[in-house]
Amino acid sequence: MLRATATAFAALLAVAPCGVQAGPRGQRPGAGARSLGAAFDALAAGDFRRAEVAARRAARTSRYNRDYATFAAAQAAYLRGDAAAALRRFHALARDRSSRFAAIAAWRHADCLWRLGRTAEARREYERLLRRERRRKRPTADLAVARFRVAEALARAGDRRRAIDGFAAVLRLHPQHPIADRADARLRELAGARPLASDERIARARALAEAHLWRRAVHELDQIGDDVPEDVRYRRDLELGRTLFQMRRQYELAGRLLLAVAPHAGDDSDWAWFHGARALSRAHRDREAIAEYERFVAARPRSRWAAEAAYLAGWLRFNLGDYREAIEPLRRMQRAYPRSRWAEQALWFEAFARYLSGDWQGALPLFERLGRRDGRLDGGAGRYWHARTLQRLGRADDALAEYRALVGQWPFSWYALLARARVREAGGDIGPFGDSPRSPDDAPPLADPVPAEVARDPRVRRADELIAAGLGPEAAYELRRVERALIRGYGSERALAALFDRYRAAGDYNRPWMLAVVRGRRALDAPPAGPARRWWEAAYPRAYAELVDRYAPEAGLPPAYLFAIMRKESGFNPHIVSYADAIGLLQMIPPTTRRVARTLGIDYTDDLLFDPESNVRLGAWYIGRLFAMFKRQVPIAAAAYNGGPGAVKRWLRAHGDRPIDEYVELVSYSQARGYGKKVTETYARYLYLYEGQVYDQPLAVDADYLRDGPDY
Repeated sequence: MLRATATAFAALLAVAPCGVQAGPRGQRPGAGARSLGAAFDALAAGDFRRAEVAARRAARTSRYNRDYATFAAAQAAYLRGDAAAALRRFHALARDRSSRFAAIAAWRHADCLWRLGRTAEARREYERLLRRERRRKRPTADLAVARFRVAEALARAGDRRRAIDGFAAVLRLHPQHPIADRADARLRELAGARPLASDERIARARALAEAHLWRRAVHELDQIGDDVPEDVRYRRDLELGRTLFQMRRQYELAGRLLLAVAPHAGDDSDWAWFHGARALSRAHRDREAIAEYERFVAARPRSRWAAEAAYLAGWLRFNLGDYREAIEPLRRMQRAYPRSRWAEQALWFEAFARYLSGDWQGALPLFERLGRRDGRLDGGAGRYWHARTLQRLGRADDALAEYRALVGQWPFSWYALLARARVREAGGDIGPFGDSPRSPDDAPPLADPVPAEVARDPRVRRADELIAAGLGPEAAYELRRVERALIRGYGSERALAALFDRYRAAGDYNRPWMLAVVRGRRALDAPPAGPARRWWEAAYPRAYAELVDRYAPEAGLPPAYLFAIMRKESGFNPHIVSYADAIGLLQMIPPTTRRVARTLGIDYTDDLLFDPESNVRLGAWYIGRLFAMFKRQVPIAAAAYNGGPGAVKRWLRAHGDRPIDEYVELVSYSQARGYGKKVTETYARYLYLYEGQVYDQPLAVDADYLRDGPDY
């Protein structure tokens, strides 16, 4: 079962048993850790009296986490109905600004006042906290409940007008919240059968869309008929077009709505026009989209969307296969908007359009410019395609020299893998690190073992105690809070050794990966031996290995491939949710997962995907079917997981007769294109690190695919 974080405890969500365990390097848990673990175990089990007793004991015996003990005791008292005892503890905790619980404790203090019937005090506290919340990017409490209670307190105090406004605000700002029904009932009691005004429905629809409750948002807008003033109809249609666009459904209708309303959309006019054209393109109405983009640029050349529109007008021609016709609009865009980030994209597609249309002399200097960019994918693309163009022009020796240099500069990158394949094709050979591999001894040093001075630091001991209490995610959270201070105080060599050790003990694979990529880049381009190997293992961990080793073979997957997908999708964070509602380690989306679960005979609920084992089991089955469907071709199968099997089938039909380097560049979804490249590099690195295998990227594409694979 998924272990919840302390923030989840504060939000009164379900928690799972944590269990006391050994700390880093086998440290035995002390009395404080044992009591703390027992307190949170009891909270998870719903035994609040036992939890309070254990938490009070932890407050006496814990040397480093008394705030956790205080929080557990306060929470247990509140949940068993002793709001007075909870009030005192939450009040004390709210004043401890060094604790992670200070902010949530202030809210829980207000909750206690409410439960004790001190509604006027609770209202003032909620109002103060709501004002403070405006400065935060993410809410720290349930704002809908707080707003409801403020309105209820006003109603009880006889302030009918402000209470009505408060309940209406709950309906407007939190239409997705269960308490919205109670707010609606109270509003009717105070104001009678008051229908929502059109402005309120539009605001509710926007709030629903922001919560990804698209269908409810559309339903809300459908309640606004045509018998409303013209400006209201325009705002309704703008919001409907925006919602349909964001929900990735009915793109053509979204485009027609947005384009029709754009002249009347005021400050949103440019957004509506530009996104109306984008919606037409996503509905495969590319010629119409090109015309709209060009009209938009001509009419609004200084709009924030103009540069992107000019780029897309050229790129869509490229995507339609009109490579020669695409060149001039892409050149024109670069002249008009030379400092735009889209100018670099336009330069790339101009160069590639020239290459594909046979203008190799014209493409060569453009690829040379692109090769001067930074980055394994950006600079690598320029250098690789410069070499390919040299080959086309008959300059084979120059091309081979560039391929070999590219392998050494960015080992294992997508373009290095292609360059190695081109060297092999020419009868040569080159290792994965190039002709002159970097020395592993040049990697940034990491102390081994962890220095005693760092291990004794109270901030590290705080994490150790939480780990021993079975509160791994909480330990990782506390380490993240002091990470910079530790590095600044002890230096990278000593502090990072301790951080890698403690994060691993806490079960957090995400943060070491991020630290290794940022601080150990030099090591990751050297062979994984000596000092470099620890950086490789941090950046490419066998995270949740017992699950991958179990479910990958069952699904017909190489474990290295599933690790690569997991790393790219979630960075090994089981709690992450994407904008598109993809959840957990393998970022499975609920509609797909429901179908997989039905096939496997599993009862499905969305929270299943937060559980690592369920996520890996369900994800591995689906990923394995795609892997088999596309003949185990790594960049193609990976793109299918990101962009969908239907899109990959279209690309194979259109471009499957080309070599893999051209095929991948012609994948029309930019995200899927980059995804396939990055997953292939990561897969190659996992194979090399843990299995000692050198991955050789085939140059030919097998355009056939299995017909019995998933179509979703």
